[in-house]
Amino acid sequence: MRKYIILIAAIIALAVSAQDNVAKDTYIYNIIGNDTLRLDRYYDASQPTKATIIFAFGGGFKAGERDNAQYLPFFQFMADKGVNVVSIDYRTALKDVPMSQMATLDGFAVALQGAITAAVTDFYTATGYVMTKSTEWGIDPTKIFACGSSAGAITALQAENYLVNGGVKGIFPDWFNYAGVISFAGAICADGEPTWTDKTAPLLMFHGDADTVVPYNKAVAGSLGLYGSKNISDKLDGMEIPHILHTVMGASHEICTYPMDNCRTEILSFIVNSICGNVKNITRITDRKPGVREYRTDFTIEEYLKANL
Repeated sequence: MRKYIILIAAIIALAVSAQDNVAKDTYIYNIIGNDTLRLDRYYDASQPTKATIIFAFGGGFKAGERDNAQYLPFFQFMADKGVNVVSIDYRTALKDVPMSQMATLDGFAVALQGAITAAVTDFYTATGYVMTKSTEWGIDPTKIFACGSSAGAITALQAENYLVNGGVKGIFPDWFNYAGVISFAGAICADGEPTWTDKTAPLLMFHGDADTVVPYNKAVAGSLGLYGSKNISDKLDGMEIPHILHTVMGASHEICTYPMDNCRTEILSFIVNSICGNVKNITRITDRKPGVREYRTDFTIEEYLKANL
């Protein structure tokens, strides 16, 4: 028993020591009107840097914090493994939209498109800022990953989709693309079915197939739709573009944070394999939420709208 207690104490001491090595620096990367946008860099200077994650928080484009306590163990784990994490502010434009506009499909669609555009613009600006710091921080700008939770996952996916489809001019060097995208319950907002190209970086997407907030497959009103992880995977599958879709059957929007605590090794493996060029296949992983047997997946656009008000 005494040996067992000593072993547990040693493990705890090592974990605390590793966490103590992780530093956090905060920078202002942009000021837009009354919005001062900051980012936090989490890193372990004693570790050789493998890659950098730029992370966007969740909150329905209405709220959220880059340093939410729920995210910090994930940031610290990655930094301890030599992966820098840069968690950013971005403008949450839906908080300023009148409820009367948000309550209609057309009004919500216009507001959502504007909010996503603002968030992606800030994500690009933060990416550019990180690239200017590459020498000072000792990071490789070819190993930058886009990542986000919920609204932040939409932002990361949208940023990659715009970039590979030529919708971004003059912001980055011609050679730049994200090394990969890590999405926790994300989607693409598009006027018509979104398209991808063979320039698309490897994607790792987590999603619950019973998500009531961000559609797992798609939700369309008129020509505008939110196209979720399953829809994106089907498109990439048809083009034979490497990616990983990790579906949790019966899970709803809790998958916007669940992988950060429970799938860290999978995420780290994806990062390392992307850097090495070893994400060459299309992989679909399926889990089931414990205790869930029968559940709905056929949510209407009105139900998604209500969930986001």
